[in-house]
Amino acid sequence: MSSPIRVPADELRLLSSQALEKFGLRAEDAKVAADVLVEADLLGIETHGTKRLRAYVERILRGGVNTTPTITVTEKSPALAIVDGDGALGPVVGTLALNEAMNRARAGGIAYVGCRNSNHFGAMAPYGLWACRAELISIMGTNASTAMAPWGARELKMGNNPICFAAPRRDGPHFILDFAQSVAARGKMRVAAERGEAIPEGWALDAEGNPTTDPDEGLKGFVLPIGEHKGYGLALAVDLLAGVLSGGAFADGVASMWGQESGPQKVSHFFILIDPDQVLGLDAYYAQIEAFAGRIKGARPIDPAKPVLLPGEIEAKAYAEREAEGIPLDEELYGIICALAKGELRGSVPTH
Repeated sequence: MSSPIRVPADELRLLSSQALEKFGLRAEDAKVAADVLVEADLLGIETHGTKRLRAYVERILRGGVNTTPTITVTEKSPALAIVDGDGALGPVVGTLALNEAMNRARAGGIAYVGCRNSNHFGAMAPYGLWACRAELISIMGTNASTAMAPWGARELKMGNNPICFAAPRRDGPHFILDFAQSVAARGKMRVAAERGEAIPEGWALDAEGNPTTDPDEGLKGFVLPIGEHKGYGLALAVDLLAGVLSGGAFADGVASMWGQESGPQKVSHFFILIDPDQVLGLDAYYAQIEAFAGRIKGARPIDPAKPVLLPGEIEAKAYAEREAEGIPLDEELYGIICALAKGELRGSVPTH
């Protein structure tokens, strides 16, 4: 691994947008996708930031992404809609669906928008952050390609299906909780494999169902769910809201973005938005959430040097620091991104 450098967020957005456009995306779609990836980097979610750009390009080149999609929105009621992504790049579908859900929530107080026929859409925290900036509460989730076995089984049948809860604050960092149902994301295992490092026990099983600390063997096998059967159940619940309710693909019907498949992944997402202004009124809501935050953060810490944190505080700190000083990138990754922005294919992507 080469030494890190600092890249301004605006530069990284421009390079990422240029890269996606060079490899076939429409300019407006390339910009949307670049925004999602760079927001993830700003939040410190590096596994789902511009590190994924090379893999997205690979999917485009294999025909796994429709670069000129006709995305449709079917209204089921003023508060309900289904988005068909037509195989578009996931961040393009996700951003459109989020905006659709926010508009409907502002109009009626609450909204559900399901998405089908999409692709990997990055980390969910950026979408949650944008909903918070719009003063809306959000619950969102996505299914994913197979990474876990049903609890008690030894066959890949389901993704680790991340979920995100986000709520705006006036007087502190927005509450943003974004997590997959696996003990550790497969992206973290890929980073460990790239660095030649072992993974902790309890992260994964190998293909035979045996515990392993080898990230390569874990990537060939199964990631383990958080809370054992509880994480397994929560992953299923996310897929019910994302894949089943949207009429999209679910369970092992979602394809991998890492293998040699040439077709779209058929990923499904969902966005549930709530307008607190129409529930309590904004002033009352913000008073409530600050009282809530104060009670939690007022708990005596075990270690006085480590105060109690709420979800989103670490990300907010990373965002402020990276926005001011630039996003830390490995020199090799920066070189790959610069090459992609010129239409040159450099670097490689994992196969699992």
